[in-house]
Amino acid sequence: MALYTERRGSDIERPGTWVRYKEELCDNCMGLCCYLVIEVTAQDLIRMGITDEDEVEYDMRGLIKRLKKEGVITRGNLSKGKFTLTQRKQGGCSFLDAKNRCTVYEDRPTVCRKHPTELSPRLGYCPWSPSE
Repeated sequence: MALYTERRGSDIERPGTWVRYKEELCDNCMGLCCYLVIEVTAQDLIRMGITDEDEVEYDMRGLIKRLKKEGVITRGNLSKGKFTLTQRKQGGCSFLDAKNRCTVYEDRPTVCRKHPTELSPRLGYCPWSPSE
């Protein structure tokens, strides 16, 4: 799913087109980093209010089954303790609103908190594209 146009700037699928990250870029961004595959941990899901510690500790298989059925995740990996969040039909994290803003920003997953300075396909760069 290529999101690149001259108007939008970076191509999410080509990190070489990404721009060097500066915090102020987030102020008027389309949130294209949220179009990357987003893997979260059980602790992220707890912080987001999707599950609790008891379900994680005692029924991880049931948790994965429930979250798939509810459309929160597409898959869960028991051995790695990772879950892949679903995306909207038009692409992007299912927690984005119509304006590509995060609806769980205060409780967002660790991978989102650390992007792009600590966790990213291209550290220090982001797939920034200006909002319309």
